[in-house]
Amino acid sequence: MNTVPSTPKTIVLPTGPLETNCLVIHDGARATVVDPGMGAAALVRQTVADQGLTVEQIVLTHGHIDHIRDLPELQQEYGVPVYMHHGDLPWLTRGALDAMGPLGELHRTAEMEVPAVPQPVEEGDVLTIAGVEFTAVHMPGHSPGSVMFRGAEGTVLGGDVLFRGGVGRTDLPLSDPHAMMASLRRIPEEFADSDVVYPGHGPATTIGEERRTNGFLQGIV
Repeated sequence: MNTVPSTPKTIVLPTGPLETNCLVIHDGARATVVDPGMGAAALVRQTVADQGLTVEQIVLTHGHIDHIRDLPELQQEYGVPVYMHHGDLPWLTRGALDAMGPLGELHRTAEMEVPAVPQPVEEGDVLTIAGVEFTAVHMPGHSPGSVMFRGAEGTVLGGDVLFRGGVGRTDLPLSDPHAMMASLRRIPEEFADSDVVYPGHGPATTIGEERRTNGFLQGIV
């Protein structure tokens, strides 16, 4: 008999000057950290202690500084695998961290160690998060290595691809508006309307709600 996987618990921890959503996804024992932005290390540490959790891995939806600022600290503290599409490796270098200008100053990158290179995630790869299989969907545009992860029970880690009422910016270095359009067109193919999306910024939404009301998707999906 086929059974629907149980829905993991998702704790949303807004972090840093851009209110980036760091997620702690857990099943009551095992935890995965998603996108540890500035200030996330202390919040994650307190959350896993309060909940009695063991951090198993760190997952990055992409490599922008507001999503990876506290990654080196968590890598050192927990020594767990980190996963990211290698299209965003150019952001994880000393040169890139030192060349961010005001954004780097905002995130104090001069004080930041260079993250250890994450393990690669490609289209179709499956990561087990809190007992649920999440499939990687490569959605470039906002960045070359942007990935959305869909859980078998309908949870989506949206990163900066899709927001409530919006989509990811494509006017940043290495962004590609044409790639973003192609990625957005894949949404009906890869996700169900009932899927719950936890975006990189702002409140959760559903694929169906965004298809109905998100002006950026009208005429695209």
